[in-house]
Amino acid sequence: MRHTLLFLVLLLCCVSGSVAVAEHHCISEEIEKKVGPRTTAVVLELPTRENGMMRALTASAPEWAPIRFHVFTEDLNDPTKYCTAEKQMRPDFIGGTLECKKKDILTKEKKSIILNSLLPRAFRMHTDRLSVKPLTGTLIVPRYPSGICAQFTIPSSHHTEGVTGADMFLYVSAGPTQYSTLAWATTCSQLVNGRPVVGVVNYGPSSVTDSEHSVRVSAHEIAHALGFSVWLLKECKMLKVVKGVRGKEEVLQVSSPKTVEKAREHFNCMNATGMELEDEGGEGTASSHWERRNAKDELMAGISGIGYYTSLTMAALEDTGFYKANWGMEEPMSWGNNSGCALLNEKCLTNGVTNYPEMFCTAETDLFSCTSDRLALGYCTIFLYTADLPSQYQYFSNPKLGGSAYALMDFCPYVQPYSNTWCSNGEANVMHGSRVGPRSKCLKGDGLADFTGRIGDVCAEVSCEKGEVRVRYLGNDTWHQCPEGSSIKPTGLFTEGRILCPKYEDVCIIFDTRKGSGDVSSLLSAFPSIPVILLVLIFISMY
Repeated sequence: MRHTLLFLVLLLCCVSGSVAVAEHHCISEEIEKKVGPRTTAVVLELPTRENGMMRALTASAPEWAPIRFHVFTEDLNDPTKYCTAEKQMRPDFIGGTLECKKKDILTKEKKSIILNSLLPRAFRMHTDRLSVKPLTGTLIVPRYPSGICAQFTIPSSHHTEGVTGADMFLYVSAGPTQYSTLAWATTCSQLVNGRPVVGVVNYGPSSVTDSEHSVRVSAHEIAHALGFSVWLLKECKMLKVVKGVRGKEEVLQVSSPKTVEKAREHFNCMNATGMELEDEGGEGTASSHWERRNAKDELMAGISGIGYYTSLTMAALEDTGFYKANWGMEEPMSWGNNSGCALLNEKCLTNGVTNYPEMFCTAETDLFSCTSDRLALGYCTIFLYTADLPSQYQYFSNPKLGGSAYALMDFCPYVQPYSNTWCSNGEANVMHGSRVGPRSKCLKGDGLADFTGRIGDVCAEVSCEKGEVRVRYLGNDTWHQCPEGSSIKPTGLFTEGRILCPKYEDVCIIFDTRKGSGDVSSLLSAFPSIPVILLVLIFISMY
């Protein structure tokens, strides 16, 4: 088998950087353990003839309006709080210090990316989809005697005179992070009704890039600060324990009404009792994310990929009672869509066979396949472990075979990208038959071959203008119409086979976070390759 490895070999490959790329792993639950008690923020009503300067615990308008954000950057303006040179010791904002490496230095360019690109675009993702009852008064920020929130610099005037003009106030830093974590965020204070109103965000400069991927990770982390975390879902009585799902002892579900409704719609499963939360990843990831096996490409999956902001996350946030979703702005996600109840209730593979070939893979080949988000080429990753996998994760006749241990996929095998096989910026010399570029996406091939032999799937340039998919493949500069269900028989460099035309929504529907809405094919370049990092501790902790 081409990629079947013993665990020792897997370790070596991880270190050498030759295996599939590892995306951003969220560490929200690790952060939550260090937050400390959350406080209630006091809002002072605006003075009127009727009430003068009367204090109130809440002061908000009766009508819903798009959520407003405001950021404070004291820790980005204090060079003692971020890396300016190697060998310095700087706070990590979770209670410790780290030695600065060259990659940890907060350059002027990276600071500008955070403030002028990542945060505004991430805020826009939420503003376009979530409304609140706006704060109309002055918010008095509580003092934080301990915990993570106490690590951030809060001007003394915020504790006395207060802050105004927004519904969510965030204090931002850029201290060095371990494991190249791009960002993390959490809630510090809530209104008396429970809605998060003050939070903190830390960016790891080593991973900051001006890319759509970084924007989506930012939006993911801000969603945690807004309340997409197990502690608040529990406070809002939205959770339910379900026993015996896919052979597991128990799983945790978000079972609130709108979330159940949208889960049933997405999966086409009228018996769904909720949306399952992640149970892998240890203390850093479990419980505060969607079960990645069921929602791999969703914004709130525990490992960030394309990060579609779907009806599932919008529903969960609406069910808290603090937000009203702007229905019609949800992004479609093909993963799990119309899969039926069997996806949720049964194993991903049985005796090496799957009913969901667009999601899971069953065998290793020497040919490239498209990743589920169509951003890259990859291989089916199946490993031979040194011991039998737990029974609920056994999908082959050989109980030692399974998918990746660190992918939060319940060991389900799926196509993973390599660091040099992204359609936007991969190495063309290893991606035979692919047209690599900022507008390229992965398209399925049927019997494709060139002079070197069989190819598999390929990347091609995609246009989405006027609601139509058009394709420009390697060796031919003509745009070819490619409606769903049809195919293109490429010529020139290709000797046989055809390119299968995708669903429009699989390659075109993604809202432009620079503009706020629209079909964007130019954003396909925005998911760069991400350095491979060593994540084997997760595997070790499982045994």
